[in-house]
Amino acid sequence: MNERSTLWGGRFRKAPDPALMQLSSHAGVHARLIPQDIAGGIAHAEALRDVGLLTGAEHQAIIAGLEAIRAEFLAGALAPEPRDEDIHTFIERVLVERLGPTGAKLRAGRSRNDQAANGLRLYLLGEVGPILAKLVALATALADQAEAHAGAICPGFTHLQSAQPVTFGHWLMAHAHPLFRNATRLQDFARRASVSPLGAAALAGSAITLHPERSAAAMGYARAFENSVDAVSARDHVAEFLFVAAMTAVDLSRLAEEITLWASQQFGWVMLDDAFATGSSIMPQKKNPDIAEITRGRAARLTGDLMSMLGVLKGLPLSYNRDLAEDKRAGFDAVDVLHEVLPAMTGLIASMTVNTPTLRAQAGNGFTLATEVADYLALKGVPFAEAHEITGLLVRYCEDMGRDLQSLDALDFRAVDPRLGADLKDRLTLEAAVAARSGPGGTAPARVREQIAAYRQALAGLA
Repeated sequence: MNERSTLWGGRFRKAPDPALMQLSSHAGVHARLIPQDIAGGIAHAEALRDVGLLTGAEHQAIIAGLEAIRAEFLAGALAPEPRDEDIHTFIERVLVERLGPTGAKLRAGRSRNDQAANGLRLYLLGEVGPILAKLVALATALADQAEAHAGAICPGFTHLQSAQPVTFGHWLMAHAHPLFRNATRLQDFARRASVSPLGAAALAGSAITLHPERSAAAMGYARAFENSVDAVSARDHVAEFLFVAAMTAVDLSRLAEEITLWASQQFGWVMLDDAFATGSSIMPQKKNPDIAEITRGRAARLTGDLMSMLGVLKGLPLSYNRDLAEDKRAGFDAVDVLHEVLPAMTGLIASMTVNTPTLRAQAGNGFTLATEVADYLALKGVPFAEAHEITGLLVRYCEDMGRDLQSLDALDFRAVDPRLGADLKDRLTLEAAVAARSGPGGTAPARVREQIAAYRQALAGLA
């Protein structure tokens, strides 16, 4: 080991310039991968023992040394120093300091290239379970609120304009389903990413450890790499994880935007719990939806992380290049953001109070029952294009009279078109409108409750 605490240097005539080391060194930043790097080291030590490069005693000493380093690091008693170029250097330095030449034997047959690929892959796979649990918690909170308001009628929107009445439970479930899809994407990522790169060494594979499938099994992977060059240079699994994280954040951002609107005085649909809102430093009356707003902002970060990773990979020649070290910054950020945002949004959703009278009062505004008139005519055999035109005339009639559709009677209907019978009146209620959408996936309350029950069953299947 040279005095610079690097894993290279024999062919160099000059010490690294401080500017180079400032740019290149990242042991402290990547320290969270120390447990994963040690897991790889333990698996590699077993491979070296199997081929006779380590005696039984040396193998046991290295395993004990690595486990001690891991325990001390997790306890906060040991950490990389500024002289350590990276976490691999740190671990080897400490191991050699404690075991002497025996510790130096661990490097045989492996490279920082397959170590670096292995550490982040193990880390991201290890985060799937905790993130999935938080996704399910948020999805469950949405389903709980949806079930409580499965029959609460509210306006449905297109173009942010009142369109048709729906139930608030149905609207909430429209936000819940994307979260379930993101949860399944996370599981798909875990299945595809469970491929060990250890044993690929620098790029060509190892001439010493010839059974990477054994190391893969020891670390909990489903299988080992099929191409050593691909193993050290591929980061599509990182890009895939970042996509799932970014897509989740974007879906949460859409929900956050709606919550911000719903909590405004202009909408008045929900009241945020005091524990999940903040106030103003100058306006004492304010209750601000900070969780929702921060969530929107974090979505921008995660989409940026995805774009950064794709930009790194674009046009990058095989096999390993230091550009790939950007995978860790992006991966860490995605994990951290999801762990922060998901519990906060879960608490916000679970604790908010829904103002159902306000929802109902607004549900008919903007002639949201107009489609009922067009459907009524279509069911009587009127071509829909003509039915659409007649309905438009009826809306114009209401505007001219300063009335709404629900206030019209048979005389008003006949004044617009004789095909609008008195029985139309029965269809021009909010309850009739939502009940009519009784097909699968529709907003009829009974269908919404069925949807929620099926959703809960699907969530249970994620575990």
